[in-house]
Amino acid sequence: MADASMSIKDILAASEHEASPYEWKGAFSDYLAMVVDNPSIAKLAHARVRDAILAKGVDYSPSGEPIYRLFENDVFGMEDVLARIVEYFEAAGKGTETRKRILLLLGPPASGKSTIVALIKKALEEYTQTDEGAVYALAGCPMQEDPLHLIPHSLRTVLREEYGIEIEGELNPRNRYLLRTKYNGKIADVPVERVVFSEQEAVGIGYYVATNPNADASLLLGSIDSGRLEGSRTEVAGQAFRMDGEFNVANRGLIELVEMFKADRRVLTTLLGLAQEQVIKMEKFGSIYADEVIIGHSNEGDFTTFAMDEHSEALKDRITAVQVPYNLRVSEDVKIYERTLAKRQEGGVCIAPLALRVAGTYAVLSRLQQPNRQGMTLLDKMRLYDGRKVGSYTRQDVAQMKLDSVGEGMSGISPRYVMNRLAAVASAPGVKCVSPLAVIDSLWRGISENVSLDQSSRMASISLITDTVSEYNDLAMSEVKRAFHDSFDDSASTHLNGYLRNVRAYCSEGASADDYDEREMQTMERAVGIRERDKGAFREEIDKLASLYSSRERRFTYTTEPRLRAAIEARLFPSERELTAALTRPRLARRRAEWTHRRVLIVKRLMDKYGYCGVCAEDILEYVTELLQHRAMFTKTKSAGVTWQWNLYPESDALATRAEGF
Repeated sequence: MADASMSIKDILAASEHEASPYEWKGAFSDYLAMVVDNPSIAKLAHARVRDAILAKGVDYSPSGEPIYRLFENDVFGMEDVLARIVEYFEAAGKGTETRKRILLLLGPPASGKSTIVALIKKALEEYTQTDEGAVYALAGCPMQEDPLHLIPHSLRTVLREEYGIEIEGELNPRNRYLLRTKYNGKIADVPVERVVFSEQEAVGIGYYVATNPNADASLLLGSIDSGRLEGSRTEVAGQAFRMDGEFNVANRGLIELVEMFKADRRVLTTLLGLAQEQVIKMEKFGSIYADEVIIGHSNEGDFTTFAMDEHSEALKDRITAVQVPYNLRVSEDVKIYERTLAKRQEGGVCIAPLALRVAGTYAVLSRLQQPNRQGMTLLDKMRLYDGRKVGSYTRQDVAQMKLDSVGEGMSGISPRYVMNRLAAVASAPGVKCVSPLAVIDSLWRGISENVSLDQSSRMASISLITDTVSEYNDLAMSEVKRAFHDSFDDSASTHLNGYLRNVRAYCSEGASADDYDEREMQTMERAVGIRERDKGAFREEIDKLASLYSSRERRFTYTTEPRLRAAIEARLFPSERELTAALTRPRLARRRAEWTHRRVLIVKRLMDKYGYCGVCAEDILEYVTELLQHRAMFTKTKSAGVTWQWNLYPESDALATRAEGF
């Protein structure tokens, strides 16, 4: 951060320095000496993108899956997808045939395809600003051409065998013409400069939206200076080609193709040549070598139409498709909403803490396929996917379910739709707080008002309400139980820390039974159904997770791991009988002051510790009180609708006002 006391002169000097730290200019002879000393300077595009991703850092989950830091704050619940993408670059970066494949991200709208590509592009830009990722090019070349192309083929074998330097590609027409006419074939004198990739400045990163089938092909292939078409074919190619198309821009970097299969056949044919042969084919004037990563994205409908075309076989064979479905874990979906909300305001309206959770529940349920396991509900499946303990199902069962549910997450409600409906609630006149039930209602009404839906689709959307309200009932009950006793958080931390200490001792090399409290650990584990034969694997997993958090300087709380959370809550939460007795309005007037006092304290804890405003704190307390009386919160109508038995837009905060006095 700049010093507030800097003078104008200092600011200008610092700005000039920041604008030019990557400048390097020299002759080709200087550059060649650098490459001989460090051959990795001349890496190809796929290796460069791979290294840019890995340069951000890689961690590993307790079960061994890689966690790529580049994506962790912006892409949620897509570990498998990201692993496949990085696997593509790992293989392509080693020079295998994979680098001749177009990477296609295939998924529904707002599933995260553009975000993934944007992060890769940003990483590539930043990587070329480092010493390890420095890129050097022939000075002034619009395609930032690799200077090693100056070496004639007859000498490339020598460089490979003597110095381990691989050279691929040919000089483009412009540089070939300049070498002959301006530098008289003296390659040692040809100037070389360092370049930094920038999408904004059209260096190393291209972008093309293929939504207009009649778009001018020069947007991709480059334009031609019509005033320089006189002379021999070589002269025209060297002087008339501006090489300012997106394919030219992306040389040695990457190009992103949005709505790829909406492009016309000529573009797709050119794309095939670029992927398969690393050349941009120019009409009448041959071709231009280009080394670049091609990343396309598309929806399933366009891809299916393309795939059915009998003339598309060659291009299909050059595509590596990675499905990018909607997220299937509620806790990860909530992170998407939180990230979006952090970037915008909802008019100062409070959003109840569980509102995003129920929104994620509704959305994820809409994306799941019905389970094929006898007795399992869609709600069970959702909870299992979110890492929670359901019955005797194991993680192996969850993995198998995912394998059986091909295409799961490729349809359903998008995060964008959720945020739109959330905004609709927040902007309604007079709304003080966005309640969870109001969010559910808004999500349902947005779908039910869609005139294209038939009766069966409307009924299916009502089943989402039923399941989501059921989940909200459980969540609301847990929230009030958590706020029931003032010492809950301290007690939860004590139990967690004690368990983690025992686990650390248990997992330590050479540990003996005297080093840990086996009985205490088993008490915790039995609460969530961890069997004797599985306890060792469970403890090792928890120990690795705690170590990962520690290494990242992140706080491991009792809510971090769903099974530990369930175990601790099972030990500390009051029973429903106790809760019912405490919250039900007493018949005797002399007991009502104590009853009111207890409720005020619960509201205060919800506000002070758990992020509630006075309105939503009272609303959830009243809601749970009604739940304990087994009252239904909505009814279905004959016209495939619902009638709410609860106020969707709470306003009262009388208890909260009293709580502020404590």
